[in-house]
Amino acid sequence: MTNPDAVSPNTANTTPGAAAAQRYHIRHVTRYTYSAPVSLNQTILRLQPRTDANQRLAAFEMRCDPKPARHTFCTDLHGNLRHWFWFENAHQHLEVVTRSTVDCLSDNAFDFILVDPGVETVPAHYNEPVGEASHHYRQRDAHDPAVNAFANEVLERSGPRTLAFLWELVTALHQRVAYTHRPEGAPWLPATTLAAERGSCRDAAVLFVDCCRAVGLAARFVSGYAFDAVNHDERELHAWAEVYLPGGGWKGYDPTTGLAVTNRHVAVAASPTADYAAPFAGTFTGPPVESSLAFDLTMQTDPLPPEPAANDAAGDSVVYRWH
Repeated sequence: MTNPDAVSPNTANTTPGAAAAQRYHIRHVTRYTYSAPVSLNQTILRLQPRTDANQRLAAFEMRCDPKPARHTFCTDLHGNLRHWFWFENAHQHLEVVTRSTVDCLSDNAFDFILVDPGVETVPAHYNEPVGEASHHYRQRDAHDPAVNAFANEVLERSGPRTLAFLWELVTALHQRVAYTHRPEGAPWLPATTLAAERGSCRDAAVLFVDCCRAVGLAARFVSGYAFDAVNHDERELHAWAEVYLPGGGWKGYDPTTGLAVTNRHVAVAASPTADYAAPFAGTFTGPPVESSLAFDLTMQTDPLPPEPAANDAAGDSVVYRWH
C-alpha cells in the first residue's frame, strides 16, 4: 500500500471513473446447533452489505431455517440494514444463508482533499457542526494511561500530520498485535489487547478506534468481509475501523492486515461501538444445553472495467456517472 506522504490527497487522481472496481460474490452460511430444542427469542441480523460512496450493493438474498414467524427490516440509527426475526415453537438449530453481490468502487484510499484545517493535524479539532455531530464517535469509555501513551508514541514517530499519524498507527498495530483466531465473544478492552499484544481482528479494530479518539479523531467500528483475509483457506467475517476525515468522509483502516481500506473490503455494518455492528444478536430460552457455531464463507471476485467520464460536446465540462 502506498505511503500517504508519497501520494498527496491534493494531487491524487480525482476522476471517479478512473478508480479500479471489483465485484464480489459472497456466500455466507452461519449455523447454530443446540443439544436440545430451545425457544429462539428475537434475533437481530446485520448481514446485508451497505451502499455508500465506496461500494454498491448489486444483489442480496437471505434464507433462514427454520422459517421465522415474522421478519421485518429497517435502517438503524447508524445507517445499517438491520433484519429482525421472530420464531415460534422450539428448534434445535438456526441456519442463515446470505448471498451478496457487491461492487467495490475505489482503489485509492487517499483520493480526497481534507477541507477542515482543524483535522489536518492531530490532536484534531473538528469545526462545527461536525464537532458536535461526531461526539459519539470521539467519546471514549476509558482513558487508559497505557493506550494514551501508545497513541503519543505513534504521534511522536509520525509527526502531527493526520494522514501520517493514521498510517503509522495502522502499521504499528499490525506489527504489535499478533492475530488470534477468536470466533466468538465481545471485543477485548483496548488496554487488554495492547497489553497482550495479540487479539482478533475486532480486538485490534477497537484498539485502533480508541487510539484515534485519544488524539481527537472521530472513529467507528466496522464489520464486513475482507478478500485479503488472514487465512485464505477458511474465510470469516472481518472487522476494521473507519475515521471521519472531512472531505474524504469515512476512511477505512485495517490494523489486522496493516492496510488502508480500498476495494478489497466489503463493509456490512458500522457503529461507534462494536456491539451495534455485530452480525448476530439474539438469545434463547429453554433447558441447559450445549451450543455450537459453524460457518462457511466464500468470496469470488470479478474485475469491473472503469467507465470513463464523458465530455460534453462543447468540451468545457465533464460528466461523472454513478450507478
